[in-house]
Amino acid sequence: MRLFHYKRIRDIFLRIAEGNVTQASLAREMEVSTRTIRSDLKEISELLSASGNRLIHDRKKGVQIQVDNAPGLAHLLDVARQPWKEIRTAAARRHALLTALLAHTQGVSLAVLEAEWYISIYSLRNDIALLKRHFSLYDIAIIADGGDSFRLQGSEIALRRCLYEHLLSVRETEDEFQILFHPLLCVQEMKHAVSQYLTRHGFAFSDVNLRFFTLVCAIACERIRQGHWLFDFEFTLAEPVWRSTASELISHLMPEIQTASVSGEVDYLAMHLAAFCPVLPPGIQEAGLYDTEMAVMNHFLSYVSTAWYCEVSYDAVTRKNLLDHIKAMRIRINNGIRIINPLIGQIKRHYPLMYEMTLAAFSEMEHLFTSSVNDDEIGYLVMHIGAILDAPDSGAANHMTALIVSDQGLAATRVVCQKIIKVYPDLLISQCLSVEQYNAMAEINENIVISMASIAEKNRRVISLTPLPQRWELEKIKYYLITDNTSPATMLNYFSQEHFFILPGTENTKESVINLLALHLRIKGRVDENYLQSVLERESYASTLLDDKLAIPHPLGLLALSTMVTVAIFPEGIEWDPGKTVKLVFMLAISEDAFIDSMHIYDYLTNILDNDVIDTLSKSQSYAEFMAISKKYFL
Repeated sequence: MRLFHYKRIRDIFLRIAEGNVTQASLAREMEVSTRTIRSDLKEISELLSASGNRLIHDRKKGVQIQVDNAPGLAHLLDVARQPWKEIRTAAARRHALLTALLAHTQGVSLAVLEAEWYISIYSLRNDIALLKRHFSLYDIAIIADGGDSFRLQGSEIALRRCLYEHLLSVRETEDEFQILFHPLLCVQEMKHAVSQYLTRHGFAFSDVNLRFFTLVCAIACERIRQGHWLFDFEFTLAEPVWRSTASELISHLMPEIQTASVSGEVDYLAMHLAAFCPVLPPGIQEAGLYDTEMAVMNHFLSYVSTAWYCEVSYDAVTRKNLLDHIKAMRIRINNGIRIINPLIGQIKRHYPLMYEMTLAAFSEMEHLFTSSVNDDEIGYLVMHIGAILDAPDSGAANHMTALIVSDQGLAATRVVCQKIIKVYPDLLISQCLSVEQYNAMAEINENIVISMASIAEKNRRVISLTPLPQRWELEKIKYYLITDNTSPATMLNYFSQEHFFILPGTENTKESVINLLALHLRIKGRVDENYLQSVLERESYASTLLDDKLAIPHPLGLLALSTMVTVAIFPEGIEWDPGKTVKLVFMLAISEDAFIDSMHIYDYLTNILDNDVIDTLSKSQSYAEFMAISKKYFL
């Protein structure tokens, strides 16, 4: 039963436990009236009495605890010092109820929860009704066991999937896991055990995928300990090494289990191993199961080259990396295994054209997947294509070496590498490691270490970057290298005086602005009659508003006759979306022969967002003033 049903009461109790305190000082600290404090002290007095102790009021000394039962007081202090989880809001209440249903497979009594949480049973009944819709997404039903007692009913696969996605969505995964299972082993310890085992057996994996796979292993182990086995599950596309590794890993994590009798559990773990660690260890020959994945990759690469008019070179390493990713992605999508892409927001902002290209390409391949390819998966594919399109010219002489450390996947890491090499062509990136692999190294042979995660320095200086670094971050590296660091002159070709407008007044609307700027581009011969309709169609799919600060209307494809960025400043602002006002609009017209250069345009837009100069730019009084500020943020 929850002893302190208000955080304030808990805080007052802890304050009194520290020593004598007056009611007046408590009222000041808690920012409430002394009448409220007296009411709270009455409740604390009742709690102390129930524990065999007393609350003493002294006019001179204030309020203090008389200890008659030390163990009882110690128990109250232990409860009070636990992290406070407020469950009085509707969202927190439903989260707590969902956790309770997942944790107690035998059933949950709303009457008991009402007493523990001090929450109306009517509110809890309404929450049950809402949670039924949530669990139905997993083919899990909430069954009433008489009165106000409820339990979950569904397949073991469905319950594990629900547990996995629930743990993915919470911030404090370790705490939530302890509530769900009360396990003997914490998630962090299991992550270390899984990492050591996979590394020892030659599997390469990112830190992100290690987290996903560790959660699967942890949930499987705890469900097995509770007696919930997967006896009939089969994964027929498994490479032999995946099944053998899965069997050994179960024995490693749960020595008391005889894996020979639980082939379903072995197949289940093998499936997730394939979903998160698709690259086989060195020397292991593939079984040749990937004709469909090869077709998906070839269609994707062909679409990028033809539909978007890009001259792209796909070398053997590029094709292998992309194929390995598609193998794992198809297993995840076809088996309902969700991942979270922590960079998806930045990917959409930094690479909008590549995002739309990838989305369009995979919309043509829906028949090859059992469900749609979600945003998180699309984001990782964008990273692979971004790494290809952003690749620098080869042939530069390399003088210094760098080790790259990232807690993201291979695609995201490659994008960062390409950004670095594009700015510093004389730098040789010798290898890319996960945080776990870096931590296992005794010393570093490279000249510098560039890390997108928090790591400890060893024998080389560590330069820290964000997962998708911008120009101002890359500037950090120049102090360790000698390189020509000039801005591309092509950016100056994409802005001009005749495509710059300052439009005062409040009579403009989103539609009128799009029509006005598109008409101007057509009059100037930059676009044809198809451009406006495509811009409006693109806007109907999703708003082109970025960070609620600027708008970038553009068509679905590369429809411009020649590339130009039309800039419109609205000193009084314009409502772009309901309740969203912007002062700066960039209408993008990009031709098929300038796709690669157009990446610089998006880098510029990202830079002015990240450096928070939108307000400054929107106050420009002339084209010259606007360009003087903008040039600082051209890549």
